[in-house]
Amino acid sequence: MPSIDKVIGKADIMLETRKNIMRYSQLIAIFVVIIIINFFELTLLNYKYDLFTGGFLQPYSYKTFSDRLVFITTALWFDFALFGLAAGLWFYIANKLKKNKLLIAYNFIITSLLLMGIWLNFKFKVLSYFNDTLNLTLIRHLGGGSITKAVFYASDELALYIGIITVVIAAFIFSMKMLNKSSFMIELPSQHTSQADNRALLALIAVLTPLLTFIVSNADALRYGLSKKTSYALISQGLDKLSDIDFDGFGIFSYPKDNAVFNADIYPGALDIPGNGIDEDGFLGDAVQAVRQQDGLAEIAPQKGKHIVLIVLESARADLLEKKIDGDYIAPTLRTIADRGSAIKYAYSHTGYTTTSIRAIFNRSLVRDHARITLIDFLQSAGYQLSIISGQDESFGNVASDVGMKNEGIYYFDARTAIDDRVFPSKEQGSLRLSEERVIEQFQSHMNELDFSQPQFIYLNIQAAHFPYTHPKMKKRLTDKLIPRSEINIENRDWLAITYWNAIASADWAVKQVLDAFKDRKLLDNVTFMILGDHGESLFEDEFLGHGHAINDSQTKIPLIINDSHVFADQAIGQVDVAEIVIRSALGLTNAWADNGKPVFQIVGTLSQPLLIAHIKQGGVRTVFDFRSEQVFLSDLQLWKPYKEALLEPVHKSRVESLIREWEALRWQEAESL
Repeated sequence: MPSIDKVIGKADIMLETRKNIMRYSQLIAIFVVIIIINFFELTLLNYKYDLFTGGFLQPYSYKTFSDRLVFITTALWFDFALFGLAAGLWFYIANKLKKNKLLIAYNFIITSLLLMGIWLNFKFKVLSYFNDTLNLTLIRHLGGGSITKAVFYASDELALYIGIITVVIAAFIFSMKMLNKSSFMIELPSQHTSQADNRALLALIAVLTPLLTFIVSNADALRYGLSKKTSYALISQGLDKLSDIDFDGFGIFSYPKDNAVFNADIYPGALDIPGNGIDEDGFLGDAVQAVRQQDGLAEIAPQKGKHIVLIVLESARADLLEKKIDGDYIAPTLRTIADRGSAIKYAYSHTGYTTTSIRAIFNRSLVRDHARITLIDFLQSAGYQLSIISGQDESFGNVASDVGMKNEGIYYFDARTAIDDRVFPSKEQGSLRLSEERVIEQFQSHMNELDFSQPQFIYLNIQAAHFPYTHPKMKKRLTDKLIPRSEINIENRDWLAITYWNAIASADWAVKQVLDAFKDRKLLDNVTFMILGDHGESLFEDEFLGHGHAINDSQTKIPLIINDSHVFADQAIGQVDVAEIVIRSALGLTNAWADNGKPVFQIVGTLSQPLLIAHIKQGGVRTVFDFRSEQVFLSDLQLWKPYKEALLEPVHKSRVESLIREWEALRWQEAESL
């Protein structure tokens, strides 16, 4: 039997331990939260960005012990600061309500982990299919313009996701009730947090956090990893807003910085007015007035020529001509046209969005340029009769009116016109879609109404390869089992790919019906066919899904095929060049493009709020500028360099300058057109 003194001693120790737990419960709760969150978040960051191992095209990584120690310690501090502030508010309110202190700590731990767990699951499950460029501006262009659809663009696991969260919340509520009834909680003394302890903690955070944030914002390597941490992102953005004295959207705590904190006209990415002696955007000094290039189409007298059929294939990848399934080419019709005509080797979309791509094709510019003749204006002045037949709603984003599709005298049919024939229930503009069979049915019917003694222009838009790469009416041409939307994930990339290629095979079938219609009327020798993609599509081979959020070949390199063997292009060709190529071909004019130095401009984001811009030249050589880090990527060297360092090296300087100058010129042109 233990002595009474020993029993009393153990009881005193237990009581003292309980008192210490109660006294330091706030700090204990914070440390439990940040340790658990850091373990999972850093693991996920390494999985996606190879932060601790180094990965393909990653500009920074933390491989040495000292690098890892600095990064992890700094990451822990920002989590401590974020959750310390949250805990201070949480405990203050709970104390006012005279809640049990240990119960307060338990609630804080569970609530913090639950909220962060939901966020990290969203960030690294749904957004893992995309890259760092994804934001609300880009999301609107994904999933047919609907933010709701874009959130589940990569995954249709909503029911499972909500189910798991429901179970976790139910377990939390149950554990709370059990804890409240436990003798351990009942026996605890009613003790509350010292306000002095709270004030000391908040003062420490208030003093050190802004200083550390400013240091990190100036350290490229450390900022690269921490900017992907939730706590640092929230804190740096919050401090940046507080330091935005001139209310231009930029302060001194994030990157890039506002170097003129008292001048609202000068900030990163501001509209740089040429020739005013002020460097508003902070790049290359004052903007230079761009020399307006002569409009090649303006030199061509409007005249009648061959019939023109312009076919745009939704989400068509450039490698479709070479793709085989079970030894057979998936696009035999397109291959036949390319073999007898031309396939441009280096053809690119300027953006990853359908609306901007269609504008580029028809208006021949990335921004409205009233000095350039549009495709439709030229054709109408030349006496062509125009027909628009589209499987999408061409009024989405005001495209139809912006490019002239609804001009007087133009035959117009799209998914909005035949809304009852849509393949999906939604009637939202960006979601309306007709099957390729319905588009061809309309085309064949309209062909019977056309007078082919007059030159005809027919625009067809085939939506077969639109996400989710299938629809209830799609034919199974390459596989017996098309992937359901709910099964689209990175683990099923092969199943996803065969479904996508089946959609391309359906698009190829549609092109064959168009050719056959002209062949039956013995008109094949008197028509120019141009087939191209609006943009490409990543199919998880680079760990991304979809389009519009990366500048790479999967998402921006497109097929560009014409039934004219005299078309020669040894340079990179953009969608703004397509109209002149097709008109020259239809009129039998010289159609050689051999300026190897001419780049194609590409962008992720908008001209006023870009995330990435790029130039791509012959051979697929890219120069990419990242506005968030002010770093340049040189694809031929597989090298990231700080923008200012690249300017110091003559071999890189001209590439960087020409890219940024074109962006500035386009921004100014956009401003002038408003």
